Amino acid sequence: MTRNTPLRAPRARLSALLLVLFALIAPQGAAASEYTYRVVGVASNDVLNVRDRVGVPGSTIVGILPPGTRGIVWTGQQGRAGDGGLWKRVIHPNIPAGGWVNARFLQMETAAAPVQPAPAPAPEGPASKFKDHTAHERPWRVVGVAPNDVLNIRSAPGVSNPIVGVFPPDARGVRITGRIRTLQSGAVWAEVRGSGLPGGTGWVNGRFIDPM
Repeated sequence: MTRNTPLRAPRARLSALLLVLFALIAPQGAAASEYTYRVVGVASNDVLNVRDRVGVPGSTIVGILPPGTRGIVWTGQQGRAGDGGLWKRVIHPNIPAGGWVNARFLQMETAAAPVQPAPAPAPEGPASKFKDHTAHERPWRVVGVAPNDVLNIRSAPGVSNPIVGVFPPDARGVRITGRIRTLQSGAVWAEVRGSGLPGGTGWVNGRFIDPM
């Protein structure tokens, strides 16, 4: 027994090192959710089924994504089906409440051209478009979002919060609650309504919506 004992510690250290390296290179949920994906590997006369849970057995179809669909957002959640296949939870305007798809049918999109970072918005003053007492009574529209992108709806103000839904780049008829939040960066976030959102509400960066 004493002859094998010295080998255990190096092996344990090697295993721990491998786990650390895997954690460093594996995609993290928060970062991965900022990328968009498209449907691949689906025949032109077929669709990609979106399900309410990981795997086919026992799950229910909650939506479909036609072949080539773009602008799909991964929430960062993933799981393994019984057959070992990797599944991801995604959101798209076709499925605003989200659902699970087989990851082998998703491919990360590459932007056609680099997007220049937007300048940090100045803090909104008393004349802010959101502070009009009738702002919540009229419809709003999405602006400043690329045609192949979506406007993320988050659970709370700020990009560090989970994505709970999306608006397409040409969305109209968006309704706000009247609640706004100005972050330390000066960015103004507005609370929006949506039947498919948890609790019926979510938050968007106010610079991407304007009154109609």
